[in-house]
Amino acid sequence: MTVDKKADLLSRAAQAIDNSLSDAGIRDVVATYGYNEAKLREGRALVDAALAASSAQLAANGEQQRATAALNQAEQTARAAYQALAKLARASCDKPSLAVLGLTGSAPRTPDGLAKATFNLFENAPQVPALAGFGYNAERVAAGRATAEALQAAISAQGTAKGAAQKVALQQKAAFKSLESWLALYIKVAKVALAADAQQLEKLDVVARTSPTAAQRAAAAAKKQQPPTPTTTAS
Repeated sequence: MTVDKKADLLSRAAQAIDNSLSDAGIRDVVATYGYNEAKLREGRALVDAALAASSAQLAANGEQQRATAALNQAEQTARAAYQALAKLARASCDKPSLAVLGLTGSAPRTPDGLAKATFNLFENAPQVPALAGFGYNAERVAAGRATAEALQAAISAQGTAKGAAQKVALQQKAAFKSLESWLALYIKVAKVALAADAQQLEKLDVVARTSPTAAQRAAAAAKKQQPPTPTTTAS
């Protein structure tokens, strides 16, 4: 259901239910068809639930976007740290040292792969003493390892936010489906209950039918196509 359709459903449902509750003429009539005040308030609760679900989804989507932005930033920071040390090591270290640093394969592409590779690179950097001579002392190595840890935390946070957003989206879908079903049935009943009062139906945002139904139009068209009955003349 699109955003516009959700907004339209909320508007129609609120109008139909609120006017049914506030107008004694409508309330008394529909009550005789099973829609007493308690039943109508059940429908109003569905409106409120759908509104709350919409607000919750907006909040969840916002959290997911923030988590994704934080992940992108953490990935960018970690990749810069990884690439700087990896390039230096490949230019200055022998193959055994590169194996210790985990630099024997291609560069990681995914955030998860980058987090693991960056952590391993900086965790094992002290085992390659030559790197200290190029400025990678204990403090700088610890800072590089911290970028990997921050990336892993951002990956976890983004996954949590994404899962929460999906859960809320399902809850919202269910809330609007329940409201749509409730309203559709109520309008059908109200049309029967208030069939003789078009003005009351209009208060529920229901237009009383003034033209033939599709079935009636089809029957009329079929009747026109029937051949005329032959007449007989007296001899």
